[in-house]
Amino acid sequence: MRVIQYTIDDPALPGYGERHVLITSLLEEKTAPALTLAQAYHERWEIELAIDEMDTHQRLAAQPLRSKKPVGVIQELYGLLLAHYAVRKVIYDAAHQEAMDPDRFSFINALELICDAIPEFQMSAPEEHDRLYQRLLKDIRQHRLPERDHRCNPRVVKRKMSKFPRKRPVHQQPFQPCRPFRESIVMLN
Repeated sequence: MRVIQYTIDDPALPGYGERHVLITSLLEEKTAPALTLAQAYHERWEIELAIDEMDTHQRLAAQPLRSKKPVGVIQELYGLLLAHYAVRKVIYDAAHQEAMDPDRFSFINALELICDAIPEFQMSAPEEHDRLYQRLLKDIRQHRLPERDHRCNPRVVKRKMSKFPRKRPVHQQPFQPCRPFRESIVMLN
């Protein structure tokens, strides 16, 4: 087990000045630097974006999964996850060619471009696939999203019974960070 301790020195970020402790089983400092792990931990909320991509944009179905038996549900879920991974892999390849963050490319746009490209891939000879794939990556790169703001939201809730502080008017327009999160992490060990 490896213990990583850090604090955040940007007053506009939640957890400012608090001591954060991250416990991990990733023991190798060279392959998993402490700063990278601390930053990744604070991006864990992005899983909600992936769930939205699969559920809202990829499935496009208002009803639950079609299968009535557990084995069929598992098979359908695996299919959805594999399709999501394939779209994200294509986005990664497009971003990698220009050394950009894959977050700068739209999942919805990439999904539409891939769906439009599938018939062309099916009708073309295998030796043409690499050229078609490069064109697909170029098309994806042409539709960039703006760089993500350094947003933050305080961890508060509207409900009365909660372990978190109650949402107050001061939380409606919280201060926004003035620099990237990575630059706000101060390693303590």
